[in-house]
Amino acid sequence: MSALITLYDMPTKDPDAPGSSTTWRTRYSLSIKNLEFQVVWVELPDVEALAIRIGAPPTGVKPDGKTPLYTIPIIQDPSTGAVISESAAIAEYLDKTYPTSGPMLIPVGTKVLQLAFREGVAESFVPTRPFFWGGEILNDPTKLYLIKRLEGLGVVVKVPEGEEREKQWAKVQAGLSKIDKWLPKEGFEFVMGSEPSFADVVLCAFLRFTRGILGRESQEWKEMANWHDGRWGKLMDRFSRYE
Repeated sequence: MSALITLYDMPTKDPDAPGSSTTWRTRYSLSIKNLEFQVVWVELPDVEALAIRIGAPPTGVKPDGKTPLYTIPIIQDPSTGAVISESAAIAEYLDKTYPTSGPMLIPVGTKVLQLAFREGVAESFVPTRPFFWGGEILNDPTKLYLIKRLEGLGVVVKVPEGEEREKQWAKVQAGLSKIDKWLPKEGFEFVMGSEPSFADVVLCAFLRFTRGILGRESQEWKEMANWHDGRWGKLMDRFSRYE
């Protein structure tokens, strides 16, 4: 038996809600490609040291415009020696290295459209961010790291309450309404047809992370799952096979 691919992911306090919206993309990608993998947990403050140690490339630069930024997900594939960062790059690597193992995540000619879809989905989920701070699933090292990083960017980390929460929740629904309009009303299975692609991975990763933060049994998640004729709950049920 060959050695397993290693996924470096973020731990949380809740076994039902590991990782982040970006690491879930890679969890789903690996599962769709029918590739077994093992998880190594790394808190966000420790990602940079880990990435440098194992040779993972940076995924951007810090706010100063020059210092390399290292993020997860990262995978390490012992069968090829490859160390890959960033979910779309990982999906491309899996397609190239394991073309006959599961459907293609980014079929030829679809990369630009799928990445554009990713940006649109990410923008639509921005209103969910204030709700993340109301949960208690993030471990202290990661939570403090995120707060410090966001405050350094001028972002006020505040949990909405009362009427403010209701207004913010309405913005969340409006964001998902935008995505709902992009997708067919009848016969919808996956974004590109009968097989899942990276576009589905991105959308479901945001939904999965949001469900983890809000709580599977929370009233807010139950509301969200039933919006737009239950589209989001049905999509998560369809994707449960890849968890």
